[in-house]
Amino acid sequence: MIKLVKAGLVALLLPLSASSFAASYEEGVHYDVVSERATRKPEVKEFFSFYCPACNNMEAVIAEIKPKLDKNVKFKKSHVDFVGVRDSEHQQMISQALATAEVLPQKDKIIAALFSHIHTKRANFNELADVKDVFVAQGVDGEKFDKLFNSFSVRTLSSKMKRDQDYFKDKGALRGVPTFIVNGKYKLNLGRDSGISTPEDITKLINYLANK
Repeated sequence: MIKLVKAGLVALLLPLSASSFAASYEEGVHYDVVSERATRKPEVKEFFSFYCPACNNMEAVIAEIKPKLDKNVKFKKSHVDFVGVRDSEHQQMISQALATAEVLPQKDKIIAALFSHIHTKRANFNELADVKDVFVAQGVDGEKFDKLFNSFSVRTLSSKMKRDQDYFKDKGALRGVPTFIVNGKYKLNLGRDSGISTPEDITKLINYLANK
């Protein structure tokens, strides 16, 4: 009898807990709705630049977030071309480098190496050969890099980064980096004002919005 009473209490409390959890996130405080359209599958996309120091620092936070995301939530990175250190054409080359890394098994190591090249080694990417050297140092065959970098699929992915960037800039959602957008619809508001700053809190907010 006691077990039945306990089971009944749990059944009553579960929906209450779920609703109170959802109510703890407020539009305009913890997130903004920036688009009416949404992606078909749950995702979180980070708009960033390899030239951005804050994006470089965010990598350690992302490393904690990704393993805690719900299994149905995919994490994506999208490089922007409006960070003022170099012209947009140069930054688009770096975007294409990211797109190249995305199709390689060494993706995470290559991304870390690209950040390190700029922020740790204080080196420059003056031409494509400099980018290629980073890939080769991570075990990518030089000829394979050339083929992939110029491939239709990589150029298509790079072009999509640019389209997404322009779309969210037009929506007023992308004014700086890093910026996180969930399901193509919700922009995370991170920092002191929202109280969302730790990897655990960011992960919970992403999972909530991704399944909203």
